[in-house]
Amino acid sequence: MTLPSDNRYAHLRASAAAQKQTTVDRLSQAITQLEAEGRPVNTFTIKEVSGMDYMAYYRNREAFQLFQEHSTHLRKKREQGQAKHQVAIRGKSRKLGKGQSVAHTVKVSPRDPLLDYKRPRLVELLHAARAERDEAKRQAQAARAEVEQRMSAERNDLEQRYHKLLQEHMRCGVIIAKLEAQVAEYLAFMERFRSSLQREEHEPDQ
Repeated sequence: MTLPSDNRYAHLRASAAAQKQTTVDRLSQAITQLEAEGRPVNTFTIKEVSGMDYMAYYRNREAFQLFQEHSTHLRKKREQGQAKHQVAIRGKSRKLGKGQSVAHTVKVSPRDPLLDYKRPRLVELLHAARAERDEAKRQAQAARAEVEQRMSAERNDLEQRYHKLLQEHMRCGVIIAKLEAQVAEYLAFMERFRSSLQREEHEPDQ
């Protein structure tokens, strides 16, 4: 007896979703604290107030988007990009007044915080990410093995119960057959006894 894969690993998906939400909540609290204290929001200050390493929220899409929105460095980059964009728009507006065409606006993408790290630090983060990935794989495999072991034990228990019930059913069938034979023998005896009595009643007295 096996369960569908969706049901077998539903608790793993729920646990992963809960961990992701916990990461988002911790990051949000750290950002709120830093902004309330007037401190810059970056990977170092976040780790200082929450103990969370950059890779902990870099792999979490929702948490990383939250970091990008509040990062002091990225916010300045966005403001600079918007200022350049406004300057470009004003310059193009003046060109339009002179009858010139408007060039396409280039979207300035936020700088990846990983570019600020030196190579040894990136190697360290890479090893940490690989270690966390291997640990997650190990935990998933252990959980899957535990589920399969539990399912196997339940299946064996059900099979043993089935065989026991089958043996009990066969034993009951044998007993019923014996009882039916005894009843048939008893009915035959009673029939012979009744016939004997009837003969005695009809025979003349000697």
